[in-house]
Amino acid sequence: MLDLDPTTPGVNQVMYQRDLKIQKGVKNSIQIQFKNSDQKRIPISNTSTYLFNMFDATYNRLLLTRPLTVLDDGATLNLRGLAELSLYASDTVGLDNGNYTYSITTIDPSDNSVVAAFANTYYGSNGTLVLTSDIYPNLQPSQEASVFLPRFNSVSNLYEHFSGNIYAYPEYKSNTTALQTLAIYMTNYIGTVTVQGTLSNQPDSVVAYSTIATRTYSSYNGIDYLNFNGIYTYIRVLYTPGVKPGDSTNDNPTYFGSLDKILFRS
Repeated sequence: MLDLDPTTPGVNQVMYQRDLKIQKGVKNSIQIQFKNSDQKRIPISNTSTYLFNMFDATYNRLLLTRPLTVLDDGATLNLRGLAELSLYASDTVGLDNGNYTYSITTIDPSDNSVVAAFANTYYGSNGTLVLTSDIYPNLQPSQEASVFLPRFNSVSNLYEHFSGNIYAYPEYKSNTTALQTLAIYMTNYIGTVTVQGTLSNQPDSVVAYSTIATRTYSSYNGIDYLNFNGIYTYIRVLYTPGVKPGDSTNDNPTYFGSLDKILFRS
């Protein structure tokens, strides 16, 4: 924007320039135009190196430095004074969203000294950069269940351990594939793990759950991953410990180990 106020004598000046807006999670390609104080493009084809420097806006700590690619070929008018900055996802993955400052510097080939390229016509030596993450949704934490309530099954004469009802967010399932994942943490576990699902909005002891998947383990130590598909309102996990030979019941944790917790991502 130009200051066109007739009461202001002298040449027109740039009142403000656009902030650089960088997106996290993707490659950003930004074209940077070099102009003189009269807003005329200046040739940069003979300049050896331009560097982009990004700083913490609060403490002015240097966060990264990247070279610019000079597009000015010395002949094409539309490319005069034009360079390109490429920032990759890995450059900003560890940075928080918010405002930063940046500067452009060049190397004087005559003595290899660093020279500032001013950011605006007021000879400000830095500009403002806004880092956002608008392209991808924010990752939500997995749901965790580490408390399992025991119940004696009078039909099988075995103890079963149930997690609570875990909401499966069916409103966010955009297709029938609806891939969902369980991470099962176990310590020398012997027995079965069963995943069940329901479409009920208010599941209770009367509502019947249907079995989605069952897996058997023999002294499993570590993390196992169980993927399943389908749209459910709630899921729950139950595990049935194995029976030690010679025992009449499966209530012997020194034999079957433990199922420590599960993480669920819908």
